[in-house]
Amino acid sequence: MKHGGSDLQHATIDALSRLRPQAEAAWGAIQQSLDPLIRLVSPHIESGTTWIDAHLGGLLPWQIAAVTTVTVLLLAWLSQLVLTAIAELKEAGVLQSLFEVIKSLPGIRGIVQRENAKMLVKIRASINKGNGVSQEQYLELPKNGMAADEVKARLQSRGKRDVAFEEGYSRVSGTLYLMGEEHCRMLNDVYASFSHTNPMHADVFPSVRQMELEVVAMTAAMLGGGPSGDPDVCGAMTSGGTESILTAVKASRDYMRARKGIRRPEMIVGQSAHAAFFKAAEYFNVKLVKVPVGNDYRVSAAAVARAMTRNTVLVVASSPCFPHGVIDDVSGIAALARKRGVCCHVDACLGGFVLPFARAAGYPVPPFDFSVPGVTSMSVDTHKFGMAHKGTSVVLYRSKDIRRHQYTRVTEWSGGLYISPGFAGSRSGALISTAWASMMHQGLQGYVKLTDQMMKAARHFAEGVKAIEGLELAGDPAMTVVAFKATNARKLNIYAVNDALSARGWHLNALQLPPALHMCFTAQHASIVEPLLKDLRECVEDLQSGGEHVKDGMAPVYGLASVSPDRNIIGEFLVAYQDVLLSG
Repeated sequence: MKHGGSDLQHATIDALSRLRPQAEAAWGAIQQSLDPLIRLVSPHIESGTTWIDAHLGGLLPWQIAAVTTVTVLLLAWLSQLVLTAIAELKEAGVLQSLFEVIKSLPGIRGIVQRENAKMLVKIRASINKGNGVSQEQYLELPKNGMAADEVKARLQSRGKRDVAFEEGYSRVSGTLYLMGEEHCRMLNDVYASFSHTNPMHADVFPSVRQMELEVVAMTAAMLGGGPSGDPDVCGAMTSGGTESILTAVKASRDYMRARKGIRRPEMIVGQSAHAAFFKAAEYFNVKLVKVPVGNDYRVSAAAVARAMTRNTVLVVASSPCFPHGVIDDVSGIAALARKRGVCCHVDACLGGFVLPFARAAGYPVPPFDFSVPGVTSMSVDTHKFGMAHKGTSVVLYRSKDIRRHQYTRVTEWSGGLYISPGFAGSRSGALISTAWASMMHQGLQGYVKLTDQMMKAARHFAEGVKAIEGLELAGDPAMTVVAFKATNARKLNIYAVNDALSARGWHLNALQLPPALHMCFTAQHASIVEPLLKDLRECVEDLQSGGEHVKDGMAPVYGLASVSPDRNIIGEFLVAYQDVLLSG
């Protein structure tokens, strides 16, 4: 060993001695290249030091120290201002920042305000035209309480203004997932039986606690957890997909802070990710990093990899994404997350109660759940294709170590020790019971049968869309969401198509980036494919032959939103719309 060490030492010295001439030559070249800069700067340095000596020569040492300190602090403050301004400009975008400056000018400001007022009037008229509030309004408590029969009669009168649904014949995309009179009656009876329960009081209502545990366990077993998968997969119930996503983001953020000490968290999502991730970023102060989708409308691992930084805490994949119904590259994105040691959430709010059963029915479904290494959390809605009452969803985690970070614990409260699993304190035990009842009533075979019917309807519709001249699919649908757009947007306004369909009683979802529509097929759509295709074909043909657009439709608003580079003014329209909904 000693002899070997001596040989290595001599070899190293010999190599370094051979490299010395090259190093000296390189240093000489560097000095030669810097000489012009030194000659340029030297006079300024000398004049600067002369000025400092002249003005500070009479100061005492402590005064010089004080001036130096103030100068350094002032420069640090100015540099921080500049860096903050640059960061805000970068986040908002140069073009958007320019729009804000222009809109703040005195003359322009008045024009913008007048146009906003006009848009507000149009929005209010559009809402009140179709689904406004009743002429009979109660803005204060009635002096005397109404009899129970009178209350029911008034509610039934108001309910007549809602869209009517026939068994198996819905003209609305998604929205209504329940199917079968027997199933609906059972859920209503179950709800009534547990309408007074609250899982917050587990000692008082142990039945609800057990139902929640079993809903979570059954959902986990469907998605790569449970006895046949990863037994450590766990979770909790929430009020819906948005809360499941918010909860998972919060838990992932705090888990990564505890594990890696990340204080400026970033989350990477595709442009097609659900809006709930944007809400989560706003709520939890997580920087949202958006990556584009590919030509197939899917988010790729390569796009995510380019966006990752040392502050990334979470990457997101959709299975499928809401707009186009396609499944992101879950395996690739999860593998990347695992390699980098960050969390990976799969949003399966739409697909969680479809894709496992589609696979069982023989349809090709890529890996997307906890069977994929690297997936750390999932969101799955029982109140969609699980066919439970609205207000229930499940959030799942790879382990309890992550789940515990969704909790809120309070140890210094005069009301006692407090622990809450999520955002809500009190929750409806009745809704939990309907989720349990729905899963037990359908069972594996029931879900497989209904999924097969929905998949056939969606594929039938997709083939029909491809046969209509002027339309094409926006992505290859992985399940029951079929998106389509105009082949040539200059010749056919897809939003005008939507208005024409709405005039015939259909309610499809309008998309943007690019402009498109989609239809989400549920168990209620078994017999609507041909009537929808017929109306769609006729609407497209009429518009392409010069037919008039529907008056007071939403095409102008969506058209503006799709082409306007000023996203803030579009946001103001949305705020105005929401204000109208809440003010009547």
